[in-house]
Amino acid sequence: MSSTLKKKKIVLYVALGLLTIGLGVFILFFTGESHKEKIKEELIFENLSNKKEVGRMSTLEDRNGNIYYKINYPVVGKSKIDDFIKNEVDVLKDNAFVENRCDCDELNTYYFIDYELYMGMNRTLSLVLKEVVETSWLRESVNVYTYIFNIDNGEYLSNEDIFEDGYKEILTKYIFSNDDEKFKVVIKEDKVYLIVNGMMQEVEGINDYLRLDGTIDKDYKVEDLEEEYNLINKEYIVLNDVVLYKEAKLASDVIGSVKKDEIVKVYRQSDKGWSLLLTQDGVAYIESKNIEEKKEEIPEENTNSGDSNEVKLYTVTDLNMRSEASSSSELLDVIKSGEEVIMISKSGGWAQVQYKDKIGYVSASYLTEVKIVKREVKLNVPPQGHIDPSKPMVALTFDDGPNTKATPRILDTLEKYNVRATFFDLGSLMLRYPDIVKREAKLGEVGTHTYSHKNLNLLSAEELAEEIRLSKEASMQVLGYEPKLLRPPYGNANANVRASITDMAIINWNVDSLDWKYRNKDLTLNEIDKFGNLDGKIILMHSIHNETADAIEILVPDLLDRGYQVVSVSELAYYKGYTLETGTIYYGFK
Repeated sequence: MSSTLKKKKIVLYVALGLLTIGLGVFILFFTGESHKEKIKEELIFENLSNKKEVGRMSTLEDRNGNIYYKINYPVVGKSKIDDFIKNEVDVLKDNAFVENRCDCDELNTYYFIDYELYMGMNRTLSLVLKEVVETSWLRESVNVYTYIFNIDNGEYLSNEDIFEDGYKEILTKYIFSNDDEKFKVVIKEDKVYLIVNGMMQEVEGINDYLRLDGTIDKDYKVEDLEEEYNLINKEYIVLNDVVLYKEAKLASDVIGSVKKDEIVKVYRQSDKGWSLLLTQDGVAYIESKNIEEKKEEIPEENTNSGDSNEVKLYTVTDLNMRSEASSSSELLDVIKSGEEVIMISKSGGWAQVQYKDKIGYVSASYLTEVKIVKREVKLNVPPQGHIDPSKPMVALTFDDGPNTKATPRILDTLEKYNVRATFFDLGSLMLRYPDIVKREAKLGEVGTHTYSHKNLNLLSAEELAEEIRLSKEASMQVLGYEPKLLRPPYGNANANVRASITDMAIINWNVDSLDWKYRNKDLTLNEIDKFGNLDGKIILMHSIHNETADAIEILVPDLLDRGYQVVSVSELAYYKGYTLETGTIYYGFK
């Protein structure tokens, strides 16, 4: 073959190769979304089996901004254990949201948690959580966490509770570290296992160091469970007043009782006439003949007359009532805030309502099922005497914290210049970093950013109440008092949210620093400068970014040099002459 022909052939191959690559890029670009959805459906948890020996599985599945998440976690029926597990799952999820959330139009991150749950020796319960983060098509991280509980009292067991001195020397044969956090211990049956690189591996020679009794109850043996006990995980109705037994035999100790018509949760049932329950007091057994499976109730068909279409609602602001579904139509009346109307129909953002003896149209977005009651919010932080009401003042606010790196740096700057700020913290992170929260309260004030950063507008009434309850409990546990200021995630607080928050003022902002977007101190400072006069304004920032801490080190002295007093939200409202009330969203104080 001539050299010329060889060259032509090489050129042809190169051209074909480039064409193939170009076609691949074209297909990837135009089919990326569908391919991404396919991958989401096919994602599995490698190296984590489906062993869920006790409890029922609860699932959280939703989208949070650019993050799709699906979380499986167990509910075993003992509140102390269940509360611990739910808190751990929420903390993991919240941290993942903070680390992976971005202002993206497309869904580009997938977050998963799945679990294994084992009965162990000496009435212990072992939990394995596996966390997987997928970014686009590439695996970003895989983390495994393990927990062991005393099933009778619900206490979490640390390594020191489980092992005598000397256990670390054996464990380092499997994990080359003396950092106690690296030891991921699982107790299964009558053996001890470690999670190493996502795989469960039995540890030889460790049983001699166990503080626990190295035997297990016969009823928990895997072979017995597989042969005699079936996993049930259903609710049963108690047919008679009966007692609960410590063991699956009539001669064992009586440890409690249940009344007729009570509902109990049965997790396992044997073919020898016994059902296993996990009660608030631990494991208990009941004779299966005394219970009956609870059947799902089928709701009756709605047979009410046409009047059932009328729904009583309340206005959340003064609202114009029009003759037609158009803002240019005749004004029939002005309905005062909090007034009751009857909604007849709803279409295209307009609601046809009856108000007194008139029928007309109002904007549907300003109607709520719950009447908004205005109540004064008594502030936790008293106003400071050194503030001069005649001089300009501005409030710095920080969301999404606390964070172990950025937040202390921000607090250092506040302390250095003797200024105050308001921190809207996540309840789940408050529980994890209480010392930082206490310092925030000392150098400013602490409000709530809810417990787990859920979009309140998308929650049911029950879910909203639970999110608020958990955030209050976190504040009580860490600070000893409930928050009086709420910063809703994403600034979202629709009519139903405002009506449901009956003891906190809702605080948003009128200056967005965009620190979460830029992650650059200079761009963040430039963004704030665009707003000009800052007197009476509330600046939104986030206490989880080191770049924000960098910006604060420059911003605070600059504000002071320009004559501003840097104050908390409560101080800003007080000295600007505002009385904070529930049911109102505050963006700033002029």
